[in-house]
Amino acid sequence: MSLSSGYLTPKQARIWDFKRRGIQEASIARRLKVTRQTIHKAVDGANNKIGQALMETAKLHRIKITNIDAGKGVLTGYSAEFKTSAIITFSARNGIQVWYKHEGDCNNCEHMNNCRKALLIEMEDREITPFPKMESISPSKLAETLFKAIAEE
Repeated sequence: MSLSSGYLTPKQARIWDFKRRGIQEASIARRLKVTRQTIHKAVDGANNKIGQALMETAKLHRIKITNIDAGKGVLTGYSAEFKTSAIITFSARNGIQVWYKHEGDCNNCEHMNNCRKALLIEMEDREITPFPKMESISPSKLAETLFKAIAEE
């Protein structure tokens, strides 16, 4: 377990992801053939670990926290260093990700494909699909949409 995985075991991450997507604890328990109490404890433990990971990531990146929701895997804040808003997310597939609001020149960036891939996973996991062909949208536009959707939650 590491900071990037939110300190979760694979089983905890799976249970947390079911819960984040709105699946009831009793349904998760039936699906995984365990008790509802087991799921409840796993979700509580996961939320505590994710909250800790989000706060530690904010501290490492010197992001002033404005809001944190471990159940959704989201921390919003402000980076004085970059003079912009920041979002730290946790998802079962992406782990911990730090996103800064900025206008980037994605077409001339060597990380464009990696950014796009991470953003598309994040958006898919959060069921955000504003564009018909999201694979062709610039990472800057995808990030802007992600920021807006998270702010509206």
